[in-house]
Amino acid sequence: MSVLDTTDALDVAGYAAAVRRSLADLGPEQVDDLTDDLEADLAEALDDERHVAHGRGVLEQFGPPEEYAAELRAAAGLAPASAAARAGLPLGDPVADARRLGRWALRRLRALAWWPPVESFLVALRPVWWLLRGWVVYQLVAIMSGVSGWLPHNLPAFLVLVGCVVLSVQWGRGAWFRSSRVAWIATTANVVAVVAVVPLLGSAQDWLGDRETVYDAYLAGALGNGDPETIVRDRAVDGVVVDGMQVSNLFVYDAEGNPLTDVQVYDDRGRPVRTTFDNGFEQYWFPEATEPWSFVSRVDSDGRARWNVYPLQGAPTSEFTYDDEGLQVLPAGSSATTPPWPFAKAPALDAAPEAAIGAEGPVPSPTSTP
Repeated sequence: MSVLDTTDALDVAGYAAAVRRSLADLGPEQVDDLTDDLEADLAEALDDERHVAHGRGVLEQFGPPEEYAAELRAAAGLAPASAAARAGLPLGDPVADARRLGRWALRRLRALAWWPPVESFLVALRPVWWLLRGWVVYQLVAIMSGVSGWLPHNLPAFLVLVGCVVLSVQWGRGAWFRSSRVAWIATTANVVAVVAVVPLLGSAQDWLGDRETVYDAYLAGALGNGDPETIVRDRAVDGVVVDGMQVSNLFVYDAEGNPLTDVQVYDDRGRPVRTTFDNGFEQYWFPEATEPWSFVSRVDSDGRARWNVYPLQGAPTSEFTYDDEGLQVLPAGSSATTPPWPFAKAPALDAAPEAAIGAEGPVPSPTSTP
């Protein structure tokens, strides 16, 4: 079957396009080299009165475009097209193959009556996809960097998000990534974004659900029509949460306000209270830190790892190496230290007076006179 849809009134441009489709498995640059000025050559041959077939149609004069394409291949010393290439299926360079497969699938869809209005609707939504694609790429970069969150929380992360969105929009508009040397980067990013968009949107929905629930509970307490001490979540969350933000470490001070170390923390049921559940694989930023930290566990007398001993100790992530099992470890000569404390000394506590439940403000001393 010819790659032409109709041969009744075939012009030079249509014939040249059909020849190029027959050569599509060679790649765009090689096709351009073989068919450079093809339209002009065909038109000149048709107008040449000395030609035996002068005055006849383009098909009658040059034969099927597939055969013409085969002659171009042979003249250039190239192997004949395979059966897959003759059928219009992709073969060769992965990026070019993906594009040809997309064009082949699109041609089949356009032959269906229900597809044109769907295609028009999807084309109108392309700018939305450009923005979403930039966000998805940012999320993947953030995950690989050990950062989590639906939106950036600092200026560097925000700039990365803006950069991903700009690159995505400019590529969608056809302004950037037009060279065949770099087009594979954008095509790969697009494929990865298509695969990752659904799970990332699912995780974003979970994160937003938690944030909205915490905010509602806080707002209810602030307005005086709820309990600000009780926060009900839609799903269980591991770790310690303060004001809706999950914390990575705990710092304990005694009654005199002095910092304490090696403090084991348990909840009311005797369960270890943990702030991290990554077993040392994640990275954590501290205020005014120049690089993230990673934590290590403590070992009890039974040789078991303990992650509820505070403050958690660790070191800047750049100091860690990996052992033979792929675990992150501190090399010889380096030791875990305590991260910077939020403040050197906490306010000291007075002797505990008897106070009424729910009392607010300063509690009078037992020796004071009303």
